Amino acid sequence: MTHMDRAVAHGRRIKTRDSDLTGFSGHKGVVMTVGPDMMSPAGRYLRFSHPETFSSTVSSMYRPVVLESAPHARFSGSIEAHRIDDLLLSHVDATTHEFRHVAADAVAPGPEDEPVKVFALVEGVAVLRQGEHEVVLEPGRLGLVDTARSYRILGDGGFDCLILMLPRQRLGLGPDDLAELSAARFDGGTLDELVVPYLSGLARNLTVLAGAAGRRVAHTTVELLSTLLQAQLGPRLSKAQTHRAELIERAQMFVLEHLDDRALSPSAIAEALHVSPRYVHSLFSAAGTTVSAFVRAQRLTASRRDLADPMLAHLGIADVAARWGFSDGPHFTRAFKDAFGTTPSAFRRTTGLPAAH
Repeated sequence: MTHMDRAVAHGRRIKTRDSDLTGFSGHKGVVMTVGPDMMSPAGRYLRFSHPETFSSTVSSMYRPVVLESAPHARFSGSIEAHRIDDLLLSHVDATTHEFRHVAADAVAPGPEDEPVKVFALVEGVAVLRQGEHEVVLEPGRLGLVDTARSYRILGDGGFDCLILMLPRQRLGLGPDDLAELSAARFDGGTLDELVVPYLSGLARNLTVLAGAAGRRVAHTTVELLSTLLQAQLGPRLSKAQTHRAELIERAQMFVLEHLDDRALSPSAIAEALHVSPRYVHSLFSAAGTTVSAFVRAQRLTASRRDLADPMLAHLGIADVAARWGFSDGPHFTRAFKDAFGTTPSAFRRTTGLPAAH
C-alpha cells in the first residue's frame, strides 16, 4: 500500500456541492468568478471553510480536479493567487485533503501546450502520484506534475505550499523530460540551497508580485526553476545528449542576446555555434519548436514585457515593436493578439499605462 493509499483509507469520499467563500471584502462569492481569466492584476486572496468550495476554486484557477476525501467538519484553507502573463503563482494553505485530476484523454497524454504545476512545500506533507511515480514532499522539497496527464495529490495532515503553473516550454522541458521528472524526487545539490529558500520566501511575501517589480520577480522565478530542473536532468543524460543540450541552450541564449538584431537568422546562429544552419534547425526541432517560431515568441515576450514596464511608458507601441524587430505595425498587432489573446494597446491599458503616445 502506498503513502497515498494509507492516508486515503482514513478519509471519506464526499459529493461536491456549493459552499461559501470569503475574499478581501468578506462577502460571499461565486466560485467561478475567481477563474484565471477574471483575476485582477493585484491577485486574489480567498479563505475556505468547506472542502467543496476549495475544490471548485482550485478547478477554476488551475485544471479540473475531483475532491476524493477531506475531513469536512474540520476543513480550512486559503489561496493567494497572482497571474502574470502566462504564469500563475499561488500560496495555498489547507488542511487534509486529496484531489484527483483526470486528463481530457485519460489513456494518452494531452496536448503539449498543457501546463506544468510545480509544488514547493513550505510546511506539512504532500504526496504526488503520476503514472508509476510517487513522491512524498516535505518542507524544502520540490515536485511537479504534468497537467496533460492524470495525477493525484494528497495533503496528508495539511500543507502550506507555493504552487506555480506555467507552460512547459518556459521551463525548457520536453515530453521525455516531463515523464522523468513528474512526481519524482529532486536532488539539485547546491542549487537546492539557493532556489528552495527563495521559493519559501516568495510564498510568504507573494504580494510583491502586485508591485512594480512583480513581473521581473515572476520571470526570475521561472529562470531559477528552469536552471534547477535542467540540473536535475543533467546527470541522467549521455555525453552526446549533454553536448546537444548545451548546444540548444547556447543557440537559445544567442537568440535572446540578439533579439533586437534584424539580421538574426539560422545562419547567424550557426556561425556563432560553429555548426551548419541545417544542424541549427535540428537543434530547435529537438526542443519542440522552429528557429523562426522561437525568435518570434521571444520577441513578442520581450515586447509585452516592455509594454508593461513603467520605465518605458514614454515609448509608443510602434517604438516598442521596432525595438524588437517588428517593422510592420499591423503584423505586430496580429502576432501579439495571436500569442496573448489581446492587442498591444489593450494589453498596455490593463497595466495602467497609456495605450499609445
